[in-house]
Amino acid sequence: MKNFLYSVLLISIFSSLFFSCTKYTGPDEPVITITTPTDTTAINAGDTIQIKGTVSDNKDLHEFYLTIKNNSNDSVMAYENPYVHGAKTHNFDYFLITGDSAIYTLTIKVLDHESHSITKEVLLHVN
Repeated sequence: MKNFLYSVLLISIFSSLFFSCTKYTGPDEPVITITTPTDTTAINAGDTIQIKGTVSDNKDLHEFYLTIKNNSNDSVMAYENPYVHGAKTHNFDYFLITGDSAIYTLTIKVLDHESHSITKEVLLHVN
C-alpha cells in the first residue's frame, strides 16, 4: 500500500510539472510601432508627411486598418486596408499631402486570428 501511495504521488507530481509548463509565445495582442509621424512632428498645411511603422503578432495577423480623420469635421482624409492575412509582420510606409490647418487623428488598428486587437492613435497638428 505504501509503495502504491508513493507511486501515485510521484505520478501526480510528474503530471503536474509536465502538463503545467507551457511555452511562452509572446503577447496575446498584436504590436504596433509607429516610427513617423509622432505627436510632436511639426507639420504645415500642404506638407507631404511619411507614415511609417510596423505591425506584428506572435501568431498571424488578420486585418490592418489605417485611417486619418480631420477632427474638426470627422471627414476621412485617408484610409488603407492592405492584405496582411496570415503574415506575422507587416511594414507600412505611406505618404500623405496634408490638408488645411487642423488637428487630424492617425489611427492604426490591427487584429489577429485569435480575436485580439489593438489600436494606436497619433494626433497630427497641421499649422
